[in-house]
Amino acid sequence: MRRLGVGALTILLGAGVASSEDLFEMKKVTEGVWAAIARPLPVINCNAAVIVLEDGVMVVDTHSKPSAARALMAQIRTITDKPVKWVVNTHFHWDHYQGNQAYVGAWPAGTEIIASHATREAIESRGIPRVKHEIVTVPPQLERLRAERARATAEAERQRLDDEIGARSAYLAELRSMQVTLPSLTFEKSLVLYRGARSVHVLWLGKGHTDGDVVVYLPQDKVIVTGDLLHGWMPYMADGYPYDWIRTLEAASALDFDTVIAGHGDVMRGKERFALWARYFRDLLREAGEAYARGDTLAEARQKVAAALRPTYGPAFGSRFDESIDGNVNKAFRVVGGVME
Repeated sequence: MRRLGVGALTILLGAGVASSEDLFEMKKVTEGVWAAIARPLPVINCNAAVIVLEDGVMVVDTHSKPSAARALMAQIRTITDKPVKWVVNTHFHWDHYQGNQAYVGAWPAGTEIIASHATREAIESRGIPRVKHEIVTVPPQLERLRAERARATAEAERQRLDDEIGARSAYLAELRSMQVTLPSLTFEKSLVLYRGARSVHVLWLGKGHTDGDVVVYLPQDKVIVTGDLLHGWMPYMADGYPYDWIRTLEAASALDFDTVIAGHGDVMRGKERFALWARYFRDLLREAGEAYARGDTLAEARQKVAAALRPTYGPAFGSRFDESIDGNVNKAFRVVGGVME
């Protein structure tokens, strides 16, 4: 079922000034399809896909702040003079939708913001409180960084901290002025745009990274855009549904594609990473289930599950394995124990 809105609903959160800079490396995937790969910065942005259609452009995901979206819009204008008519939010996480505001009014004909109905509801119910929470919690983080900067003796460390303080201060200013802009067109299962020889399929294939993840599939080009349902880093599971996630990855992998534009990391080829993530979730859930069955505490489970998975998945995920495994074990242990889905 399609759910139509008259226009993007905006919710004003505060006051401040945004800035713009070149944040993305544009990689041509095929004729008319580009991957905007986010450069690594202290305040992360997601990747975006830029799809040039017969009468306009579709952009998939809008990053962590309006200034980042405006930076990408400037790069899009160097590729095509067509207007951005459609924006897709793959899910409700901050680094994928908080730039929506920048697209409203940027072109005379307007821009439709598309998402699953679950994602629109999640932005309202969870995304907005998280923005307000950041406005409260970022200032103490800045104070800690400034204190760390005062203690630093190495020039390289001082420069790193200066960069992070600058980036987070600018981000806080944008949060205070940002208008949370909700999707204006939602759907339950699928929405298909037919534009000349190219069709764009926006698909909800099941719960995964969140309850509302969508993929954007270009069958003629054999390209899939996955958001954070699958990406080049370690899975982040806090809002995830790991058992469903396996099935959703399998459903996505069954589509006919050669190229993956993921939510983070570089452009990928083939389907091996879908299989890797599915194996990881199965092994994680199995090890967490065994820890729960033994009566392990959560702390014990974190240690034992990490040790069991590290030989296989440490090399696969690199340094991010140790950065993320505790959070993933926390989630899996509670899911197995019935504390949450």
